[in-house]
Amino acid sequence: MPKKIKNVFIEAGGFDYKLMFITLGYTVVPEPEEADLIVFTGGADVSPHIYGDKAHPATFNNTYRDAKEERLFAFAKEKNIPCVGICRGGQFLNVMSGGRMYQDVTKHTAPHYITDHFTGEVIYVSSTHHQMMMPGGDAQVVATSNLKGNREWYDLEIFRKDVADEDYEVLFYERTKCLCFQPHPEFTGLPYEGMTSYFKSLIDRYLEN
Repeated sequence: MPKKIKNVFIEAGGFDYKLMFITLGYTVVPEPEEADLIVFTGGADVSPHIYGDKAHPATFNNTYRDAKEERLFAFAKEKNIPCVGICRGGQFLNVMSGGRMYQDVTKHTAPHYITDHFTGEVIYVSSTHHQMMMPGGDAQVVATSNLKGNREWYDLEIFRKDVADEDYEVLFYERTKCLCFQPHPEFTGLPYEGMTSYFKSLIDRYLEN
C-alpha cells in the first residue's frame, strides 16, 4: 500500500518553503528523523568535484553546504526516506543519483513553459538558474522545455559547448527515490499557482507509490 507523506523536513530553506509545504497540507518537522520526505532547497551551484568534472569559470559553489547535504542524503538513503529537490536542490539530487551538470546555460533566468512527458500538461514555471541538470543513465525525464539556449560543460577536463535540443526541467530517479525539480514552486502569485499545484502532483505521482 502506498505510504502517505505527511511530515516534511526542509534543509536550508527559508520561510517561503515552509509556507508552501504547510499550504499544501504537510507538517514541517524540525528533524530529518521525523520526516516522511526530505527537501533540498535552492542556492549555490553543486561542486563539480562531486560528479568528477572540472569547474567552469561561471560555477559558484559552496563546498561546506555540499558536504553537509551529502551527509543528509546518505541518511535519507539509509532510512529509505524519499527526497525532493528544488532548483539547486534538484540539481544536487540529480548529481547524487548519478547525473552531472551543464555548468553554464542561457535562457534559464526568466519564466517559461515546460511540458510533462507523461500527461502532456504544459506548465508556466519560474526559472532563476544558470546551470541545468544532465540526466544520469537511469533518470526518468519527466518534463522539459525547448528554450534552445547555449550550454557549456566539461567532460572531466574536456570543455564542451552546444545549443540545447532539449532542456531538462524535472527528473525522477526510482533507485534513489529522488524527484529533481529545477523551477521554484515556492514562488507566490497568480502566474505560479499552476506550478505549485503541478509540483504537488509530482510528489503524489512519484514519491507516494
